[in-house]
Amino acid sequence: MPMCEKYPKYLQFSKSIRKIKKRYKLTENKQVMVLEAVLSSYAENAPLSVLDLTLTSEIASQATLHSITKALIELKVIRTEVSKEDARRKYVFPTKLGLAWLDECTDVLVSTIKK
Repeated sequence: MPMCEKYPKYLQFSKSIRKIKKRYKLTENKQVMVLEAVLSSYAENAPLSVLDLTLTSEIASQATLHSITKALIELKVIRTEVSKEDARRKYVFPTKLGLAWLDECTDVLVSTIKK
């Protein structure tokens, strides 16, 4: 059975994304999911609190989300900032490096679509 012409495009896209993840030391898909949640909130200009992030049960348990958040902070792709209105609350934002990751992934997607 011949392979559909779009399959190699997807496989090349997937391979490119894996290379980018490796370069940014993103070792788990859950890390990518958390980073994407932070980036989505940032893109929508809707601040995401650390509490809201750790309650995102469709990604992982609270304990796992806490450790993933900590790891992403250490990788310098996200950062936290204490609320100016309520010092008990922290918000999560992407860093320049996190935005660069998104930019690279977007470039791969766009170039794959254009081919």
